[in-house]
Amino acid sequence: MSVSAAPQIIVANGSLRSAGFRERVLAASGAGFDGFGIHVRDYAHLRSAGWTDADLRAVLRDNGFDLIEIETVLGWDDPPERRNTDGLHREQLAFELADAVGARHVMAVGALTGEPRETAAEGFAGLCDRAADHGLLVALEPQACSTIADLRSAVAIVRTAGRPNGGLNLDIWHATRGAWPRAELAALNGHEIMVVQIDDGPMEPVTDDYLAECTHYRTAPGEGEFDIAGFLSTAYGTGTTAPVSVEVMSDELDDLPVQTAAVRLATATRRVLSRTS
Repeated sequence: MSVSAAPQIIVANGSLRSAGFRERVLAASGAGFDGFGIHVRDYAHLRSAGWTDADLRAVLRDNGFDLIEIETVLGWDDPPERRNTDGLHREQLAFELADAVGARHVMAVGALTGEPRETAAEGFAGLCDRAADHGLLVALEPQACSTIADLRSAVAIVRTAGRPNGGLNLDIWHATRGAWPRAELAALNGHEIMVVQIDDGPMEPVTDDYLAECTHYRTAPGEGEFDIAGFLSTAYGTGTTAPVSVEVMSDELDDLPVQTAAVRLATATRRVLSRTS
């Protein structure tokens, strides 16, 4: 990679999704990750189970570990008068979590049904402004299972919104499955890339169900057929200093002890990064 220093390496929420908060922190920190991510849904479950924000802070402090990434806000691209309860609740939870324990960025995706929203750029600008009050960057993730399905559409939204804390999450899964032109990736400005997400898998889809495949059949970096080296070289060739988020949603990993899964992901990721440095 064309980077002056090694990027932070985060283990994303989906990678260790079968573990509880404390177990996830212990496993990820023990494997040598720089930080981790959790979903707002998990934060809500923790609070329902009696965890306080002070409890979360204590676990992080005791392990010298950081929450860096928050998943996922929805509904921001609808007009304000049409935003649904789930989208509003997710956003509020994301901001409360960031206020409670700190975080670098929150992930955003487009609507999961219907047509692309004409209000997407305006909505993204508003989301970025609200997130800025909580010290958060906002990373928009184009994915084929949403109304913001490709890189070009996401870039247009980010640039029209024009917010300094707004940018892109580039996930190799969606780049590969969506056949994003490498030239479009190379043409990005480094500051527009907030997160670079890696995983791996077969070039031929396992199933025609896109959402099912990307949430069950990913593999650790280097264990599949994706061109991770080319993807990373192009992304970091833009001059970005964004962290690498390792998102491997895999039934196989779910069945492993969380410590084993964390070490496997960390080892695989370091191996891939060493080959592209």
